[in-house]
Amino acid sequence: MKNKDFFYLQYNKINWKNQEKTKINSFINDYIIKNVILKHRGKDLAIFDIGFGIGFFFKMLINQLSASRKYKHIIIEGCEPAKINYDYWLAKKPPKISKDITISVQKTTFQKAQTKTRFDFITAIYVFPHFLSKNLDSTARKIHSLLKEQGKFILVLANEKYLENKLKAEKDLSIEAKQIKYNNKFYKEILHYSDIPQIGKLIDYNREENYYLSLFKNNGFKLDSKKNLNDNGFICTLFIFSKKS
Repeated sequence: MKNKDFFYLQYNKINWKNQEKTKINSFINDYIIKNVILKHRGKDLAIFDIGFGIGFFFKMLINQLSASRKYKHIIIEGCEPAKINYDYWLAKKPPKISKDITISVQKTTFQKAQTKTRFDFITAIYVFPHFLSKNLDSTARKIHSLLKEQGKFILVLANEKYLENKLKAEKDLSIEAKQIKYNNKFYKEILHYSDIPQIGKLIDYNREENYYLSLFKNNGFKLDSKKNLNDNGFICTLFIFSKKS
């Protein structure tokens, strides 16, 4: 059996700081900010990012929200359990942040994160593949509890068909495939390697889309939209869920 050291500890072994140089994920980050977050109406805005990494999304968010001048008070919060990434953000975060933006971060997993804020948006950009399936029900419930009424959860995953084709073409990336049971139905779950240019090799859990649709429907969400996007050659799927009243 191949190595299964796949959870957040693997981030301490790769060069994720090179994201600043490669700009990986910049397309999907930009799309989310411009087409989802900046569409929010109201004077105030609160966002929580699950697994913020080195804060690359935060920096893009701060720049664009500051430039828009749409909101009087902005709260940005997030959690990042990998020490090397968390420390990098603390060292490299923008030295000057406008007075209307408040930032609060925690070096912990989402399951252990604590906050009194209720959010308009919670984002999870390519981080759910690092969650064990047994923890996802409680994770969905926590997301629901932290959102305001009509708040939105933004989920980005590798596109199911794209990943399937990639693993067929590059068989050495596959580790194992199995089925997981949820609400008396079975869904595919694939454990595999992901090679990220100039950053390193990760181990991911990917599950079929219908699993996530069932998971969030069962935990008080409705699907607003689902869109496949080409994130600089990597095909991803963007889900936007709304908290039900």
